[in-house]
Formats: sequence, structure tokens, C-alpha cells
Amino acid sequence: MISRAFNGQHGRAYLFDGVVNVVEGEPNDRQMTTGNHTVRDIYCVKCGQTLGWKYDYAYEPSQKYKEGKYILERNLLVDVQ
Repeated sequence: MISRAFNGQHGRAYLFDGVVNVVEGEPNDRQMTTGNHTVRDIYCVKCGQTLGWKYDYAYEPSQKYKEGKYILERNLLVDVQ
């Protein structure tokens, strides 16, 4: 995990270099609080639930560090035992 200091549409979110057991949706542009980004939603490979998104491109130079990284929204994750 890179950072816990993110917010998603459903509350707290975490930034990761990589994630597993997800499939990626189609890219689309979104206006976010930190500027315009090209992102793709990521879904659980087993149940299809939306878990967050992947940053493909950041239009703002200060946000380039997010490119290729993933956001997982805490409230969309389920603890599995």
C-alpha cells in the first residue's frame, strides 16, 4: 500500500501499486477533486463487485504519480476468512 490518505465515492480509499483478483473496465475520463483523470473501474474477478479504479492518465502534472496505480475503496471490500 502506498497511501491511506485517499477518499473514494464511498468513504476512505487506499492507493496501491498493484492489486490481484480484479478485472479492469474500459477507460473513461472523470473529473475528480484532484483534476481530470482517465480511469477504469476495477471489479472483483469472482463476484463482479466494483472495488475501485485504476488511474491510466492524469492531466495535471502534480497528479502524474497516480498513473498506473489503483484505488481500493474500503467500504466496498469484504473481509474473507
